[in-house]
Amino acid sequence: MNPDPGNLHSSYWYIDQLLTDADRFASLLETEALDAPVAACPGWDVARLAEHLGQIHRWADFCASHGRRPTADDEPMESFDAGVAADWMRTGAARLAETLRSLDPDAPTWHPFPVEQVASFWPRRQAHETAMHRWDAERAVGRPAAIDPELASDGIDEYFEIVIPRLVARDAIALPAGSVHLHCTDVHGEWLIRADDDGFQMIRAHQKGDAALRGPAASILLRLWGRESDKTGELEPIGDGSVLDAWLAIGGA
Repeated sequence: MNPDPGNLHSSYWYIDQLLTDADRFASLLETEALDAPVAACPGWDVARLAEHLGQIHRWADFCASHGRRPTADDEPMESFDAGVAADWMRTGAARLAETLRSLDPDAPTWHPFPVEQVASFWPRRQAHETAMHRWDAERAVGRPAAIDPELASDGIDEYFEIVIPRLVARDAIALPAGSVHLHCTDVHGEWLIRADDDGFQMIRAHQKGDAALRGPAASILLRLWGRESDKTGELEPIGDGSVLDAWLAIGGA
């Protein structure tokens, strides 16, 4: 059974966030220059970013609906046409949303991250993917709008719950020595992050680390993903700067 659509962090809430951000991206494609460079994706312009996100939506739709990764024998994804980019973006997001709404959150699925293979993974991941790239596109054309603070706080949690473990498992990255405490100042959200002989740990609590970073949730999230926002100056670094810099240098996948 699907969760209450009014519940924060329910599958429906994530799907609504996904559709809102996809529509904002699509609206940008109707009015702005598609050749504007995207700072977070060197060598890409807005058109290439739109193609990437639209294809990700279609790829996620296939994975969620079929319970497996596409193979070379599967039908190829629709090609990107800049002339109809906005409609193409909205269509892919709508299809993905329809698929995700039809799934029991506890149903088995497939995804490429080292966490439980259940369908509730997909609305959360795609909401965050879409929000981040919507911000990238708006930043590229000079009018970035904030990421919803509650979504951003959850995005920080997701970053350490699934992205860091994937980087460790897939790329064998070495995690920094020392611990860091992250503290959202506008919404709920505190974490202690550390890596030691027992492995990587994320503790959702107010615990002191070797370093700390306080600030608005969206500013922290963007900084973790290697984005410099207009709000970066609102972040308050505390403690061992080398430890904090090492964690912030990881970026994303």
